Amino acid sequence: MIQMRKIGFSTEEIKNLIKELDDYAWVAIDVKKGIVAVGDELAETLKYSLLKHKCLIQDIYGVGLDLITGDIDYVSPINIKFIDKESTKEVPADRRERIETLVRYFFAELPVFKTEKLKPRYSKQP
Repeated sequence: MIQMRKIGFSTEEIKNLIKELDDYAWVAIDVKKGIVAVGDELAETLKYSLLKHKCLIQDIYGVGLDLITGDIDYVSPINIKFIDKESTKEVPADRRERIETLVRYFFAELPVFKTEKLKPRYSKQP
């Protein structure tokens, strides 16, 4: 089942996603509009669901998300538009920060992201 969002998932919805998706979710994100499609279907299906909502193909990126550890896998078939001479499906480095920010926003209620918020942040300067 595909779920599309423009706002973050609640704690209860995150629990349901973890049960439904077996701890790993494919995520398609429109980095300009800030819309996410999540599901266990093929990444291409998620891309087409965003295209139906008038998202532009060049703004859609696909990632895999481990719902337990919070690890983001940037290799996805829908990033094939970026294949270059090295033949990679990786998201360009300049887009990774935006994608990670959006993933952390939509999945802020993941237990791993909640505990990261509690950690103190230290700077090098006093």
